[in-house]
Amino acid sequence: MPLKKTSCALCSLNCGLEVQVENNRIVKVRPDKDNPRSEGYVCRKGLNIAFHQHNADRLTHPLKRVGNEFERISWDQAINEISKKLKQTLDQYGPRSLAWMISGQGCHLGLAYLNFFGNLLGSKYNYSALAQEHTGRFLAHGLTLGSQALSFEPDYNNSDMLMIVGWNPMMSHGMSQARRRLSKMAKDPDRLIVVVDPRVSETAKIADIHLDLRPGTDALLFRSMIGIIMKAGWHNTDYIDRHVNGFNEILPWFVDFDIKAALKVCDLDFNQVYEVCREFAFRRSCLNDDLGILMNRHSTLVSYLLIVLLTLCGRIGVLGGNCFPSRLKGGEEHTDPEDPNTWRTVATNIPAILGMFPPNVMPEEILSDDPDRLRTVFVLGSNPLRSYADTTLYEKAFDRLDLLVTVEMALSETAALSHYVLPAKSAYESWDTTIFTSTFPDVFLQMRQPVVKAECDQKESGEAFVLLADAMGLIPEIPECLCTAAKSGATRE
Repeated sequence: MPLKKTSCALCSLNCGLEVQVENNRIVKVRPDKDNPRSEGYVCRKGLNIAFHQHNADRLTHPLKRVGNEFERISWDQAINEISKKLKQTLDQYGPRSLAWMISGQGCHLGLAYLNFFGNLLGSKYNYSALAQEHTGRFLAHGLTLGSQALSFEPDYNNSDMLMIVGWNPMMSHGMSQARRRLSKMAKDPDRLIVVVDPRVSETAKIADIHLDLRPGTDALLFRSMIGIIMKAGWHNTDYIDRHVNGFNEILPWFVDFDIKAALKVCDLDFNQVYEVCREFAFRRSCLNDDLGILMNRHSTLVSYLLIVLLTLCGRIGVLGGNCFPSRLKGGEEHTDPEDPNTWRTVATNIPAILGMFPPNVMPEEILSDDPDRLRTVFVLGSNPLRSYADTTLYEKAFDRLDLLVTVEMALSETAALSHYVLPAKSAYESWDTTIFTSTFPDVFLQMRQPVVKAECDQKESGEAFVLLADAMGLIPEIPECLCTAAKSGATRE
């Protein structure tokens, strides 16, 4: 029986897979050696996608809450009732009463449809898991690079020194072929791995140098490193003269402070940090930070300091350094917090960063007494009652909503509180892709086709929002010429 090509949808790397299907069930999974990004690499999650696809908790039909129970309804009834309730709320309270919450590692077309649907209705309240994790970095990039949408990708292939900050890729991946590539680098005597982490992680165990700093002192460490490099005169003056504005204005922040005393607070040895600074300044070096930084104290400040460190050593946009990857443009865009046209949350006064809002503030926005409070929420690919802070507050807030709609594969804790639940096709029943294409120097984008058929009344999540948009009169009539071209398969005028 021929194998079908697909990819893992359970983390952001989306490694290539080949699956064998019998009687509409995935019965065998193996890594796809032909996949140009993963090259036959896969972890145990990818090998176990059959458990994700075939499980007893799959939603099979649209559900409507009636009292404390759910009753099965048709798609037509669900779309008609949801669109009617949504229109009533928008007519009475305006677009600021509407928000949506999205997440997802491998199914992004539906997220784009929901984002576009909300924008068509006049709202900009896109609450994203990405905003809960990365907004400090996005803000720092916006302030220093001119756009929150610009990002760095370490040029691992051409680097001979990798500094890993708050990240354990030997276990959590976060880079393509993580274990394979890091193990190879660790065995190369001409290359250096430095790990900055309070914990002796699996990655720290293979590193050449482990800076096991005191938890929460990352900002002090990187200020000290910048100070050491400046005092020693190791900064790349040619690079700074050619590419950097405002360098002299920030110099006072990094001189005339006691670096040794600062590193003592970090519980680090000055000589070891000094050696790391010298290596980073003169090697073909790069760095990568992750959630250990991004979800920790002073995350925005640390993100800024890492940019200063890279700039100081001339490591941005150069071979072996931190480069600007090719990227499939998503729905997000630079949103300046100082721009009066940038939306802010009503109760917590949080501005959109890269067009997104952090989910942890949503309960306060729902429970606010402000007339512009949130009253309708759509949830796709997310389970905020288990993913974000304060489940009890989320339960209280969701209970106050006029309309909560969840589009999901299974009856999650969030779906169980919803007024309507719409059953979504899985990653392996859908036509889909991912916009996690940040790689350097190559560009990868895999379009997935279904490898199994939906067995009940599920729909692709994007189709659910097309149906809602159509019911609300947002979709113009399709020209007959396009209908004819679609039927004929024509690709030219």
